[in-house]
Amino acid sequence: MHNLSDLFLKKLVAQLDNENTVGIMLSGSFARGEGGSYSDVDLWQYVREIHTCETELLSPRIVDGYMVVIKLSMLEKEYAGLQNPEQAIWVIPGLRQASILLDKDGSLATLKATAEKTTWEPLQNAANVYASRMLSSASEEVQKILDGLVQQNESKTLYAIWGLTRELTNTLLVQRGMLIPTENAYIDFAQAAAGLTSDWTRQFRLAIGLDPLPMEGPGFSGWGGASLRLFSETARLLQEFLRPEDAIIVNRTVEIITEAGF
Repeated sequence: MHNLSDLFLKKLVAQLDNENTVGIMLSGSFARGEGGSYSDVDLWQYVREIHTCETELLSPRIVDGYMVVIKLSMLEKEYAGLQNPEQAIWVIPGLRQASILLDKDGSLATLKATAEKTTWEPLQNAANVYASRMLSSASEEVQKILDGLVQQNESKTLYAIWGLTRELTNTLLVQRGMLIPTENAYIDFAQAAAGLTSDWTRQFRLAIGLDPLPMEGPGFSGWGGASLRLFSETARLLQEFLRPEDAIIVNRTVEIITEAGF
């Protein structure tokens, strides 16, 4: 583990601070006390207004041997993120673990305290609606995979698998209210959300290549089949949360998958 010196952090703050800046937070692995030799330094710079000229200047930079990544945000956006289930699974833990480096008027401390007090229960209904809508939308990727498998079109199938597995994973994580402290744990949290020994996790691991495929033939065919079964498993897990109009699409898609032999 590596620790950042106070002198180094003060240098970064001095370089970034300007009249538009409200405050600066350290986030990511160093904020969690998990920084390593190859970890970058993640900074959130909160500003009153985001100017195009500023965003163009915020490419990663090397400072004293560290890769420093700076992201601009506004307080209004962060508060909105706390109320949006899709964003909240990232925003809540991100703010809770962040370290305040600069807080000109106390607004960052208030934001962080709000994240500490935020609970998932008020967001659950919106999370259910999000999951229902996303699962229905994911049916389009299912059609593309089925079409790609029939055509033996590797590129088409793989691109659709890529989109479908990510959509299904996000859908489950949001509906379950899994607060993700770091993107490094995204795969672990996805499996925990469904259960480590569940059929969902088994198909998920096959679809993204974590486990070897129990078949001969081109890999994309095996991954495609697993991703189709992953859709069916996701539909089964979330069936009670589907809105009627979404259930029609989702359940018909499951029927199509079954009729195709998956």
